[in-house]
Amino acid sequence: MFVIPTWISVVGVVVTVLSPFLALGGVALGAYLTRKSDRELDVWRHREETMRMVRWAVEQILEGTDAGTDAGVVTLRSLMRSELLQPEDYDLVAALTAAVAIDRVGQAAYAELADEDIEVVEGEGTDG
Repeated sequence: MFVIPTWISVVGVVVTVLSPFLALGGVALGAYLTRKSDRELDVWRHREETMRMVRWAVEQILEGTDAGTDAGVVTLRSLMRSELLQPEDYDLVAALTAAVAIDRVGQAAYAELADEDIEVVEGEGTDG
């Protein structure tokens, strides 16, 4: 008669008991990584859409037509208030908005964006 050594029996029982928990851990890790990847992809998509809107708005402002300038400024102002703009992109969009549009539309267009105590200083090339 063949006798199975005790250590093999113990290993067999431990593997039998632990295998469902290891599988559950693997599924949980996979779900976590998938959610993390989905969040990163969502951030990337928002950033892409934000930059697409910024480019369009700047192009409209630089065309120089009144309707295009108005549309570009409205787009940039709306974007700065929207949830689409991510906190790390806010400074970039605000600086770009100021650099491109303040000289074209004047300080009044940005009165609502800045604190009332902050004065907007237009570029040196203006006569105002």
